[in-house]
Formats: sequence, C-alpha cells, structure tokens
Amino acid sequence: MTYADDPQRLARLLRDLARALEDAGVNPSGSSSSRHLMDDARSAARELEGPDERRKPGRVVGF
Repeated sequence: MTYADDPQRLARLLRDLARALEDAGVNPSGSSSSRHLMDDARSAARELEGPDERRKPGRVVGF
C-alpha cells in the first residue's frame, strides 16, 4: 500500500515529521525554513484527516 492510497497513513507521517523537527530543536515561533516545513506538515496532516466528526461546531462570540 502506498501513501497515495492511504491518506491517514500519510497524515501520520506528516505529523511524525513535524514532531521530529520540534524534537530536533526547531524553534516553533521562529521564521526558519524548518519551522515553515513543520507548520506545513501539520497543516497538510489536518487537511488529509478531513473534518473531525467528534468535534462540535465552533461558535464565534463577539461583543
């Protein structure tokens, strides 16, 4: 099975990549290319996972 056939597996790989970069000492609030790679990996993993049915719809409260 390839990653293209299994989006959940690819999402897990991307989350693991982001975690490895963070464990390696990439500054999560910096502006390096490694930090952007970490953010992109997490964002792509969220996209691949799709909507979370367990989540309740968010509400915006303004004053």
